[in-house]
This record gives sequence, structure tokens and C-alpha cells, in this order.
Amino acid sequence: MFSPSRRGFVLGSFGALALHACGGSREDGVVRCAQCGMRVDTAPAWLAGHGEARFDGPKCLFRWAAAQGADAGSGFGTEYYDGERVELRGAFFGVDSDVLSPMGDDLVPLRTREVAERFARDHGGRVVTFAEVDEALLASLR
Repeated sequence: MFSPSRRGFVLGSFGALALHACGGSREDGVVRCAQCGMRVDTAPAWLAGHGEARFDGPKCLFRWAAAQGADAGSGFGTEYYDGERVELRGAFFGVDSDVLSPMGDDLVPLRTREVAERFARDHGGRVVTFAEVDEALLASLR
């Protein structure tokens, strides 16, 4: 049997490993973006996720997925108007609009083309599909 101090070390090590594997730092008890390290709880309307990893916006999720060789389409974003999760592969995105995430310019997840076109009328910018999100578009987002 482990001594109390050794048991704490072993349990703490497993806990830290599990949290690290889940994507996003939780060392201070706060879930952080797996890409940039920003707290994800400060703007829940922008929450995005991929498996256990959490992000402060879709832009970070797409950049993380590209770096990891992961499929961003299986991730989710928070739909702008209804605040519910939307699978990114089927979503439309507002870009170059007057709506900014905590990280600045971002991909604004929208559930349908009709909703996306309304968003573009209301907030400017343009509408892109999941397939149109590429390295050049991500690089243009500041």
C-alpha cells in the first residue's frame, strides 16, 4: 500500500495527466483554450469543443485541428443566435463582420444558410461554408 504522501503524488500525477490529455490547461481549476490558453468561461457564447478539448472560439479550434491533424468538422461551436451547439461540418460561418470574439476576428457559427445570410445583412461580412475554411482564411483572422 502507498504511504499518504506517495498516494497523493500518484493520484495527483494521474489527475494532471488526465487533464492534460483532455486538452486545455486546468492547473488553476479553470478550463483554458487548448490552442491559446485563454480562459473559456469568460465568454460562453463563443465556446467551441473537439472531443474533450475546449476552445474560446472556432478560430482557435480550427487552428488547433490543423496543427494536430484532427478533423475540425467533428467539433462543435456555439451558434450565434440560438446559443446551442452546432456541429462545425454542417455549419455556415460569418466572417469579416462587426462581431468579434474574445480573440478578435473569428468564424461566427450559424446553423443554416438562411440564418447566415441574415447574419451577413445584420453584421456585414460574408458567409462561408465549412469546406471554405482554409489556411488562408484562418491566417486572415486577427
